[in-house]
Parts: sequence; C-alpha cells; structure tokens
Amino acid sequence: MAGATPEVTRTDDVAAIRELAVACGLEDSEDDAEEVVAAWGARAGTGLVGAIVLERDDGLDVVNWLAVDAEFRGRGLAGRLYAELEREARRRGVRRLWVTARAPEFFARQGFVPLATGPESPQLLRACAACRQYGRTCRPQALHKDSGESGASPGGSS
Repeated sequence: MAGATPEVTRTDDVAAIRELAVACGLEDSEDDAEEVVAAWGARAGTGLVGAIVLERDDGLDVVNWLAVDAEFRGRGLAGRLYAELEREARRRGVRRLWVTARAPEFFARQGFVPLATGPESPQLLRACAACRQYGRTCRPQALHKDSGESGASPGGSS
C-alpha cells in the first residue's frame, strides 16, 4: 500500500475520517461542529490514508480532521487534500478559513496566520482545554486565512 499514489476524492464517510485522524494522534472530542460542509479522503487501494473536512462551526468556516497515515507523510498528500478544501471554499464564496492546528507550520505554508486575539480564539480552542493531550503533547494554535491573503499557493508541500 505504501508505494501506491493515493487518489483524493470527495467523501461522506466522516466516521472513517475521524477514525483515521484518531489513529494518527488527533484527539476525538465531543465538541462537534454544527455542519460538515464537505470532506475529502485519500485512498491507496481500499484503505483511507489521508483526509480533511471543511466544517461550519458557529459561523466560522473551519478546516478540521486533516490527517495523513504515517506511511504516506512527506509526499505532499496533506497539501493535495488542503488544495481540494480551499478550492471548494472559494467556490462557495468563503471569505476566511479558520483552523486549530497541532502542526501550525503546515498551515503557515498554506498562507494561514496566527490569530492574535478576538472572540474566535476561545471558540476555536474550546475543546482543547478538556483534552488529555493539551499542554503535554499538543500545543495547538488558532490560525486564519483570508481568501485574499498572499502566501503559499494551494497544495503547497506538506
């Protein structure tokens, strides 16, 4: 499976995405978004090896559940998944994307910037305080990207 080039496609299987994300080390919280707008999975053979979800959470358009199986990291798959999400966001007229990131470096390469202060920060980080990884193995950062911001082009390296 590791040698295959994963195919990225739209999916409705958010349960499988969450399962992959948790297997990749993300915490599964009870704090669900209001609405899953769109989701993409990357498959190699029959297995899900990467995924990302665009959610709407209390008025914010949020990137969530970005995960890539360890065997497929370092090949640009996260960038390909993000590029699909950004294309869909632009198609829908989304003016700003938000993310709570364990790996803010990846999102910085996509043009995201840290959120200094504001009401969105507690909203984006609200599930983190209850997480057993928070402050130990995870120091998440709230970031945002406006549709007009310059930065790395969609699909930058991961």
